[in-house]
Amino acid sequence: MTNADAPSHRRVVRATRAGGPEVLAIAVEDVPPLQAGEALVRVEAAGLNHVDSLARSGAYSIRFDFPFPVGVEGAGTIVAAGPGVVLSPGTRVCWTAVVGSCATYLVAPVQMLARVPGGLSVEAGACVAHAGVTAAGLIRHCPLAEGQSAVVWGAAGAVGRVLVAFLAARGVSVIGIASGVRTHAARGAGAAHVVDRSTADVVETVRRHTGGHGASAVFDPVGAATYETSLRVLAPRGCLVNYGQLSGALPHVDLGQLMEAGSIFVTKYGPRAGLVRREQVGAFISEALALATTRPLVSAIAARFPLNRVADAYRALDSGAPGKVLVLPHRADGSDDAA
Repeated sequence: MTNADAPSHRRVVRATRAGGPEVLAIAVEDVPPLQAGEALVRVEAAGLNHVDSLARSGAYSIRFDFPFPVGVEGAGTIVAAGPGVVLSPGTRVCWTAVVGSCATYLVAPVQMLARVPGGLSVEAGACVAHAGVTAAGLIRHCPLAEGQSAVVWGAAGAVGRVLVAFLAARGVSVIGIASGVRTHAARGAGAAHVVDRSTADVVETVRRHTGGHGASAVFDPVGAATYETSLRVLAPRGCLVNYGQLSGALPHVDLGQLMEAGSIFVTKYGPRAGLVRREQVGAFISEALALATTRPLVSAIAARFPLNRVADAYRALDSGAPGKVLVLPHRADGSDDAA
């Protein structure tokens, strides 16, 4: 396909007002002309993330004016390129932090695109991109030196696997927390030790693996349900980094409790940390993809939905689907495909 043959319209999912998946609607809009440094991508798979639901609810720290196009992550094939773009049509790419990714076509800055390497599918790219950038920000938010130890909650999840791999590649001794057979994924990603939270005492096991000293850092996407345990596994002056609230509202911080726990630090990582610039996004994703070619970093796909069932896709995400939920914008049928 040449630039002249590129589509002039796209179908895109929009959040019409604050609320749940029921506020989503599909609109048809013009594809804007490509500017310098931009590429038009045929979206083969859009990866859904909890940040999408937070933004749609109107409760996210970064507010969008309604209606706005939803989705930030995806993967597909370049069909047209603007001036100065070195990636040619036909190149498979993936991305995150590009608003409006839940669509048939997307105009994206080329600096935010990463080439999907051979050996990985386009769907794999849509599973790794957002996780890679989040993990890259986390390791910069709380830098650890070689030989230090870190606990990673949700180590078998999308972000958890990449975070484990990034830390291990930097010489950090990672203790990955997961449950059941998912502990195998954490170990495969590079965890030096794994804790099955469904059968083992997390505090006792982490203390044992750290010689009784505790971990230098804890990375946690869960929030309230794991907060007290995280404080107990940290070494004096260790750092708890929260980056999600899967268990609901975040706990209030008691400074006296932090002192008693060893004068530890508690922080919440988010987009306002300023650690991920637009021009770095593609490179951060590429680092994650490179590791994914040698380690099992691609999370399982829980379900695939066509664009006309996007509300059902987000319901699956919000209900805690055990794996990545994808929307396949060019899929014609109206059924979901549970993986």
